[in-house]
Amino acid sequence: MNKTLLLILCDFLLLNLLALTRWDKTEAPPPTPVVGRTASARDDVVAALRLTLEEEKSNREKLARDLATTQDESRSRAAVLDQARTRTTELSERLQKSEQEATRLAQQSSVETERTRAALEAAKAEAENLRQAKEKLRTETDALRSQLTVAEVQAKAAEEKVKLTTATLRQAEEDKKKLIEQNQSLSQGVTQLAAKSGEITKEIREYRPVAPNALYSDYLSRRATVRLMAERPSVSNQRLRRTESRALLLTDGTRTTALVPLNETPFRLGDAEGSWDSLTGTLTLPPPSNFPKPLPALESIKGSDPRLLLAPVEAALLQKHPEIAYRIASDPFRFPKALLISPSGKGYGECSFKLEPSFPGYLEMDSRFLNRLQGEYAPEAGDLVLSLNGEFLGVMVNDQFCALVPSLEPGPALSLDLKGASRGAGETLATLKKRAAALDFRLQ
Repeated sequence: MNKTLLLILCDFLLLNLLALTRWDKTEAPPPTPVVGRTASARDDVVAALRLTLEEEKSNREKLARDLATTQDESRSRAAVLDQARTRTTELSERLQKSEQEATRLAQQSSVETERTRAALEAAKAEAENLRQAKEKLRTETDALRSQLTVAEVQAKAAEEKVKLTTATLRQAEEDKKKLIEQNQSLSQGVTQLAAKSGEITKEIREYRPVAPNALYSDYLSRRATVRLMAERPSVSNQRLRRTESRALLLTDGTRTTALVPLNETPFRLGDAEGSWDSLTGTLTLPPPSNFPKPLPALESIKGSDPRLLLAPVEAALLQKHPEIAYRIASDPFRFPKALLISPSGKGYGECSFKLEPSFPGYLEMDSRFLNRLQGEYAPEAGDLVLSLNGEFLGVMVNDQFCALVPSLEPGPALSLDLKGASRGAGETLATLKKRAAALDFRLQ
């Protein structure tokens, strides 16, 4: 009990004694009333003390509850603070790894650029040496021609003077034969030198990037048109699907096909195990060849994404214009960047890429949000990807990964038949659906 409460109780008792004391009478009060009044005062004091103790107890319980609430809040805040520190540490580590990877890629790009520059300089020097050698051979050839002309004149003079000396005529004839042999040998050397110079020029062109504007303009003039029609039976009537898409012609040197993504055809992976009444398709080459040709089948690509299909093209159709077909890239990683073109041809731009070891056959394009803010071209699903020397790389399956087309070797095919189609097309779609389901979720 604190001193203040004790003083209050003492004052209270003193006042009660003063109030209950009768000062007008000298005789002593009766015993019984005094005892009653004393007991009443004591009860009041005890009641006051009990009330004070109960208030003190309730205050302490309230303080205990407030203390428990404060401790719980402190624990919650400490847990949130620990989570925030852990998250900050993780983000710092990821940022550090990203900076290290960017530094490594920049160093690798610089090394590759220096190597390419050195190779180009060496090729230029060799080409200059070959040009000087060619000029020297041309000068020697002209001199030999002049000597040959002189020899012919001497031969004619010797014939006129045959009666003067037969030996001189024979010697002139031998000199003439030697000069002719030397001339033929020099002609062969010039031909071989020209062939070697052409090979070097071709190699330099393959390692020299082409301007994106030129590649884009070339792309617009080389697109073919693929029209497909699929007719399926239903309960009420026939269901007809028609599609028309712009396709690129691809070649590997021996085989030529048209590239058609599955989502640009009447077929879907959900049509697996189905049947069709008819499947037809035509291919129209770019101008001046505007006559549509029937397509025999649509083939999947062995070793590539199951959502990419090929339409075989007869070699005879490209005899007059073989340059409209894109060649499959022999070295996809020759350049650190690639040119992306939207299928509709409305947009294009360069984009850097890197290899993802866990996804062979795919390229991971640089699709960071910061690049979009800076106005660079943002990759999208369906974009066509070309190397900077004009060769074909692949197709974007989403906004991050590009599926490479390493070869034109056919896989399971969808036969196109005007008279009717069996369940073979549905079985092929079921196979492609199974392959697509097996892909990682980041490639879907």
